[in-house]
Amino acid sequence: MTKSRHVPYHAESYPLPWGFNGALAGPYRWFSGRPMNGHRYTNATGFRYGTAALDPSRHANAYQLLPGYKRFLYVRLPIMLAPGAATVAVTAPEHAALLGLGLSTLGAKAVHGHVRTRRFRREVVEPVAAAVSAVLREPYVKGKGHLWVSVPEDFRDQDTAVVSIQLPPDWVADTGDRARLVQVVSERLQIPDLSPSWAVHGHVPLVQLSIPPKPPKNVDFLDAIPLVQDMSEDQLIMGMGAQDKVVVFSLTMESPHLMIAGGSNAGKSELAAWLTGQLMRRGYGLAVLDAKFTSHMWARKVPGVLYASEDEELHNALLWLDAELLRRARFVADGGDPAMLKPLAILAEEMNGASNRLRAYWRAQGGTGMSPALTAMANLSSMGRELRIHLLMAGQSLSAKAVGGPENRENFGGRALANATSNQWKMLAPQIKPAPIKKGPPGRWHLVVGDTLREFQVPFVDLKEKKTRGAEARLIEWATGGEPGWDVPAAMAGWDGGATTENVRTPSSEVVTPEGVSLRTFAGEQGLSLATLRKWADRQDFPVEVGIGANRTRLYDRDHLKAYVRARLREPVEAGELDG
Repeated sequence: MTKSRHVPYHAESYPLPWGFNGALAGPYRWFSGRPMNGHRYTNATGFRYGTAALDPSRHANAYQLLPGYKRFLYVRLPIMLAPGAATVAVTAPEHAALLGLGLSTLGAKAVHGHVRTRRFRREVVEPVAAAVSAVLREPYVKGKGHLWVSVPEDFRDQDTAVVSIQLPPDWVADTGDRARLVQVVSERLQIPDLSPSWAVHGHVPLVQLSIPPKPPKNVDFLDAIPLVQDMSEDQLIMGMGAQDKVVVFSLTMESPHLMIAGGSNAGKSELAAWLTGQLMRRGYGLAVLDAKFTSHMWARKVPGVLYASEDEELHNALLWLDAELLRRARFVADGGDPAMLKPLAILAEEMNGASNRLRAYWRAQGGTGMSPALTAMANLSSMGRELRIHLLMAGQSLSAKAVGGPENRENFGGRALANATSNQWKMLAPQIKPAPIKKGPPGRWHLVVGDTLREFQVPFVDLKEKKTRGAEARLIEWATGGEPGWDVPAAMAGWDGGATTENVRTPSSEVVTPEGVSLRTFAGEQGLSLATLRKWADRQDFPVEVGIGANRTRLYDRDHLKAYVRARLREPVEAGELDG
């Protein structure tokens, strides 16, 4: 029986140009960057990266995937220069040291740029390429997505940026395939409303996705007020986004609390005033915890607003808020209707500094352990929307200490950032890659909710009255011109310092029968169409609501509705016809 002999595998060889056979084959392979044994391990060429291994193991290292000229520049040229450099180092050490210092500086800069580019490709380009490959029904080669997917590294900071994707020449796509491709790119880059431009004919089929233009540089306060009137009560308008679309923050999410993190002169006070003004106009009570004393001076002038800045004020306010939170939770647990709870907004400013002061105050009072005020802050951030308490926390650096620990920071469903550093983005929104770190115009913010990122421009309230005299009074008049708000200091005055329901002498959640009539009830009384009434309610001249009933139903004055119906019908109505 003849024993079979193992035949070693020989990879495909690179063809040699005419005249380079024999002794010239070695120099040709050296200077062209080809493997010295002539074998072809990948499909890389002299100027093109390799995308597939030709070895039976289907494995190739990074060096073998490089184009030939880079193999020569990165490895073989330094080998050729090494003897000369060694000779200079021995004969002229001073010159060699200067040369080495210069090369090290250039090398360090090149390495830093290379590392940054590699990180961007790994975190941004490759996820896009992997997702698009599934839509194109093409195999995905890990690490080589940048060869056919082009994403500008500063696409979040550019006014106009374009993402380019090369398409397979044989890709036959219908409308659904094209829509899915745009959708996956939008989801991976966290950019809504991409505008595609298809060029499927020609040598290199291509699709270019244009990123929407930036939001307007200025939004006037008076122009933004009508937008608030058109929004539902569970939506908080952040500002104006790209393509004149309104950016909103939902108050119905599981954790309806908002972080406001901005660098110096980012406009935190303007954004906080705009947001709290909307809430106050809807009848929210407002408690301001201002460790800086002067962050929101306009709120000090509004009756019914609780403003705490001194150590004792901050301590007592947080303890009362914690007791109010517990009482509300017990009210709902006992079967109470959450809609009957009076809504409350808490604006906390620079709690990083306040936490140190609260610890010192607690120790000065003879307390031991953790300050109960800091425990109260952690409790406030952990409660959900059913208790109708919304926390807005503003500061330059909102560390875990400000909210009572890193786990409590996850209770904030939204994060608004402006002029933030890369470290702030990593701390507050690490899922956004790359982070927009270029400073925008005053009032330019980014809202992060989950994995979504929306850029917006805050309406210019002009609290410092740089352009509009009386802007502060205008804000107060607008904020207090809606539903009657809750007098928070009066509610706190009825509290004797305990933390149980019995210690709350003036319960804020007692069921009060609201005055007014709902549209459904009025339509039934008068024999009118409810759909017609609801359609009329969208008009600006429709009577304003006078209260909120069960399940947050809007209530209207009955006489006002009757007068409006008469005007709309444009015909005489007998005295008893609508009184029915």
